[in-house]
Formats: sequence, C-alpha cells, structure tokens
Amino acid sequence: MKNKVLIVGIDSLDSKIINKLKGRLPNLKSLETYSQLQTTIPPETPVAWSAAATGSNPGRYGIFDFINRDLQTYTPKLGLIDEKKGIIKTGYQSAMKGIPFWRILNQNNIKSTIIRWPVTFPPEKINGRMLSGLGVVDIKNMLGSYALYTEKYEKEDTEKKGEVIKVDVNDNIINTYISGPLVQKRGELQDIKTPMKIAINDQKTIITINDDEYEVKVNEWSEMIRVKFKVYSFVEIYGIFKLYIESIKPEFEMYVGAIQIDPENQIVNITYPKEYGKELVENIGLFYTLGMPEDVNAVKENNLTESALIQQIKEIEEQRNKMFFYEFKRFKEGIFVCVFDAGDRLKHIFWKNKVLDGNREFIVPKEIEDYYIEKDKFIGVVISKIDNDTKLIIFSDHGFNSFERQVNINSWLVEQGYMKINESADNSLLQFVDWSNTKAYSLGFTSLYINQKGREGKGIVGKEEKSGIINEIINSLKNLKDDSRPVFTHIYRGEDIYKGEHSHLAPDIVLGFSEGYRMSDKNAIGSLDTSIILDNLTKWRGDHLIDRSHVPGVLFTNFKINKENPDITDIAPTVFKLFNVKIPQTIDGCSLI
Repeated sequence: MKNKVLIVGIDSLDSKIINKLKGRLPNLKSLETYSQLQTTIPPETPVAWSAAATGSNPGRYGIFDFINRDLQTYTPKLGLIDEKKGIIKTGYQSAMKGIPFWRILNQNNIKSTIIRWPVTFPPEKINGRMLSGLGVVDIKNMLGSYALYTEKYEKEDTEKKGEVIKVDVNDNIINTYISGPLVQKRGELQDIKTPMKIAINDQKTIITINDDEYEVKVNEWSEMIRVKFKVYSFVEIYGIFKLYIESIKPEFEMYVGAIQIDPENQIVNITYPKEYGKELVENIGLFYTLGMPEDVNAVKENNLTESALIQQIKEIEEQRNKMFFYEFKRFKEGIFVCVFDAGDRLKHIFWKNKVLDGNREFIVPKEIEDYYIEKDKFIGVVISKIDNDTKLIIFSDHGFNSFERQVNINSWLVEQGYMKINESADNSLLQFVDWSNTKAYSLGFTSLYINQKGREGKGIVGKEEKSGIINEIINSLKNLKDDSRPVFTHIYRGEDIYKGEHSHLAPDIVLGFSEGYRMSDKNAIGSLDTSIILDNLTKWRGDHLIDRSHVPGVLFTNFKINKENPDITDIAPTVFKLFNVKIPQTIDGCSLI
C-alpha cells in the first residue's frame, strides 16, 4: 500500500473547550497525540493557515494581517488576495507568496486533494483537485455582501456591510430585485439587477426569479436559489444565494445572503480543475462557495437572528461533511486535506466568559458544545474508516478568547503626537491624516507602521531615526493600562520576528493584546474612535486577534511525535517526512517524527 496522509483542519479549536468538555470528546481523546500547538504572531487566520501550508514565518510568504496597505496611498487593502480590475470581471492573485506543501508534493508526483484551505483563492493547478477556501469573493467581488428587504424605513448605516432595500406590499405581492455584479458601463460602475417577485401567504411565500419559483417558509432558510444576471446582450453571469424570511406580518422582513459564485458556472475560478465544481454539485448538490459563507456580520449588525445563524452553520457543516466523504471514498494515495471553519464563526458570536475577582473563566455555551460533540462524532467515523497506512493529523490554526474592550491605536498615536490630523477631513481610510507631520500609523488588527521615508508614499521618518521611534512607541504602549489592567501582553518589533524576502513589507510593530482586548473595527480600516479604549457592545463576543500566548491551537495525530511544544510551522515538514520528501531549506519548522 502507498503512504497516505489525511489532514482535518478545525479552525479555532481551543484547548479550553477540549478540557471543559473532557469525556464528551472521546474520539479526539483516543488519538495517539494531543498537544497544544503554538500559533503565529499574530494569531490571525490567513497568517496561521499560510504558516501551516508553507512551514515558514510570514516574512517568507508575505501575509502579516487580515488588512494590509497600499504603500503609496495608505489605502487599506485585503491581506488575502490581490485584485486587478477588468471591465466585466476582476482578476485575482493569492496574497500568499510562499510555497505550500501540496505544490512540493506534486513536484514529487504525489497527488493532492485540497478542500477549502484558507488563502487558496484563486485555486492553483495541482496534480489533483482543489476547492478554494477563505478568500473566495461573491459576484460583487466582495467577501460577503448582503441585503435586508423590509417595509420599515431605516436610514442606512454606511459602516454596515449590508444594503437595506425598502419594499412595498400590494395585494400580497412585492416586486423588487436582486442586486448582482458591479460592471463598468459607459464609463461608470453599474449594479446589474434581476427582477424578483415575492408572493406572500401566511405560512409560506413564493419567490420568483428568472421564471423559476421557490417556496420559502418563515424562519427557515430557503433552498439554494440560482440567479442569472444579464450584463451585456452576449454576457450572462450566474450566482447562487439563500434567503431567510424573518417576518411577514405586521411588516415584511427578509434577509438575502451574499450572491455567491455558482460552482457550475464560475465567473471566476474557485475550483481546479474548473469542472470539479460541477462534479461536486452532481454528487453532493449545490453548496456555499463564499470564502466565509457564515453570515456573522449580519448577526453583529442586528440584521439576522442568532437562531438563523445556527441553522446556517449546521447546513454548512453538512455540506462540508458530504464533500469530505465524497473524496474520502476515493482516497487511495497521496494527501487529502479538508478544513472545517464554521466553528470559528460560531465562537465569534456565542463565546462566553465569566469574570470573578478579575479572573476569566470560559463557559461552554450549548451552541459551542453541540458543535464540537458533533465534530467529535465525525472524527469517530473517520478513525473507524482509515486503514493502517493512513497517517491522520487534526489541528487548529489558533484558539479563542473573549473580546470585551476595543482599542484604537490611531487615537492613541494622535494623543501622543506621533500622528497629526486635519480636523476637516473625512474620518475614514486615514483620509484625516496630515502625513507631512505624521511619524506612525496603524492599519489592520495588530499592525503599526512607521511613516518611513522612501517606503511610504509621503514618508517623513528617515532610516537613521526609525529605530529610536519604534523603541519610544513600544515603551509607551507597554505602559498603556485600562484602569490597572495592561492592554498588551507582548509588543514585538517586526524585524525581530519576521525573516524572508517579504519581511520588508511587514509591520514595524506587532501588537499582542491582553485577554479581553482587541483592536477596534474602526482602527482596522484606518479610522478614529471617540476614545482610545472603549467597550465592545456588539454581538461579536469572542476573538483571537490577541497575543498568541492566550490562543494556542491544538494538534491531534494517530502517531507519536517527538516534540513537546509543536509549532504550526511544523505541519508542512512533518508532511514531507511522512512522504520521504526532502524538506526545503526555506522551512522554518521541523518534522514532528
């Protein structure tokens, strides 16, 4: 028999959950090895999964935060994909510049099947099959837009990710539209729309789109709906979506999730080969394709209920299970990887901590407990079906913790005099900054940059004074307290922790927040808050964008490992050793066998 390696990724699985549930996860606990897994600096999803894929530090693959910046304009940009705008569609390139283990395996004639590994969009050509994960956009080229259809008029909040569409009911009929791709027409960006008719009854509603009818019940998700958008007389774009009717009377309210790429009619490739999307649909049915399909932002913004999110996560998990077992049945050689990430979204909304005498104790809510008990049952089935030639690796990219207080570092930089502002300018995307008098700025969830001459577009800090300013800022931030609580556990100099060809693009300072603290949403996109530290009053109750010492991942294997404190960069070299493939010199981790 040929060697086989099976990797199951369980995003954000935390050892606190495993310890709390104890005997309720018997299948995970039955494996040969269980250990905490040291994660990356910072412990952010695209950073950590890329470290696992490449076996290297972020300086070698170029992802340091969810949000990066344009060096010339200071404009925030996503740290997952690089875009090139076209007239009809946008071209994409992965922001991950390292060499993932499956590429090296393929060079050694070892087949790979990669299902929803984060930061694999667009999919690369491999000796096998790939379905892209986190990073896949919707047909608006966004990471997840949504719409709320309602009879109630509410002034739209420009900071929300969703669109509010006012509807009128006439004789139990609503005539409205589905908003589709944004394309250039006659020199301007236009929203292509498709008509939608809604016929209302007390117990069910009939939705008509492109002459197809769909029956939808109140407080239940619809089936997956296909929609066609006529862009030009010769160009059509296809999408898929689900909707959720929250109420019919006294006022109609309906939630429509992101219009996602149709896997059978891909406007942008999300599978390799492209036909693999159609193959999956034929065997498991239509499925969510968005990189982050769980509608947590809508829940956070009070446009979707928590119960609707639970329903959705269960369905996503069912789809992912079907994908897994479809591939597992034909897994005869090489490596098979499948990532389950809905648990991460679940914990963002349902995480609970109890604070007694200043100490935090995690309480496992039923929603989280149920999710991981089901996941353990899934692992039990996998264990029962693998043969003696299969090496099993189960790991999470990071753990989880509470999010109680928001911190705006740009507001702190203004107070300390490192950033000067133009009072009359727009308070967003760093538009308010007087760059000619600004020494430092922050973008993203853990990153702080020096406004360096010759690197930034309007840099003023010379290389000779840069180190001194970094030291000043670090020493001052170490003393930042919220009452008596330190806001930071560790603060890192970028040049001390990142090595490699992309390290010159790294943050100059990386912030390791203490438990309970996280960068504010406004700071992440380059805005100011009214205070430096303020309460987190949103439904986004848990997070992991803090110091990595508070959120280690976990590792399970069905074989012994030779290291007491494994690191996430050890995943790739362990895979190479299992296949007797030479470990590249660019690897920072080490094999665990």
